[in-house]
Amino acid sequence: MKNNNNNRKSIVPVVSYLNLDTNKSIIYKENKRKPGIYRLNNLVTAKCYIGSAKCLTGRLSIYYSSTSLRKRLERGSSLIHRALLKHGYSNFSLDILEYCEPDKLITREQYYFDLLKPEYNICKTAGSTLGKMHTESTKEKIRNSLTGKNNPNFGKHYSYERRKNIGKAIKLSNKIRSIMPKMRLETKLKLSLVSIGVNVKMYDCSNNLIKEFPSINSAAKYFDVHSTTINTAIKKGRSYQNFTFKSEIKDNRIWVYDLNHKLIKVFDNQSKTSECFKIPTTTLSRYIKLGKLWKNKYYFYNTCLKT
Repeated sequence: MKNNNNNRKSIVPVVSYLNLDTNKSIIYKENKRKPGIYRLNNLVTAKCYIGSAKCLTGRLSIYYSSTSLRKRLERGSSLIHRALLKHGYSNFSLDILEYCEPDKLITREQYYFDLLKPEYNICKTAGSTLGKMHTESTKEKIRNSLTGKNNPNFGKHYSYERRKNIGKAIKLSNKIRSIMPKMRLETKLKLSLVSIGVNVKMYDCSNNLIKEFPSINSAAKYFDVHSTTINTAIKKGRSYQNFTFKSEIKDNRIWVYDLNHKLIKVFDNQSKTSECFKIPTTTLSRYIKLGKLWKNKYYFYNTCLKT
């Protein structure tokens, strides 16, 4: 418990709101459409809850609705919902632990789960509902919705020939999946340009480079539009607000060298490098940027060294 308290003290949030009740308007204003990791702190019990959201204001609006909290408690168990109703908003503070890209939310949320051990989180795995308990009334409703006349297959009788054909179709589908070649990373990125593995460059009508974005999502946020708008402009070569856009696939590979600058291995991305060497991604990014030797053993680079 002592180590847990020390970890909590060592974390410096991006921004803190001391009173969830009186700071409501500024919380909404400063976190509109922002993705990130948040922490709700009970000022009475010193317990906390950690969550993530692609839109922080959307998620926090649920907590601010006592009606919504009660309805959710009717469907299942939630320690944080129960605590908010019991102690009131004025006895809670809010920390924005960090803002991050949507595709990093689960990884960063899990990091804070492991570090801070939040008491109000029933599910100990980010992005999972494992451990979440439904009430008996909810379980009964689920059972009733799938039995008897409510079952979509109720009353249907398939002939032997039909059942045989269904079995053949399933076997064929499984066989196709097993022999399909795995797509290369480059192919995956081409099929999903909205991913973080794409740079987007914005040009004016004279073909001058105006701005560069790390992803299609970030370009869309800049113009306050949906990502499909920018994606369509790129694919069809259309202009948007007198700007044209071009995308290029980023090379996310990481080259690992030993003490003598001998190449050891090349990884597809930072996540795989971090997992292999048991090094946090933030620490890895710092060593890549500074070009320093890590633990007197390895160098990490995002480009291949010329020999």
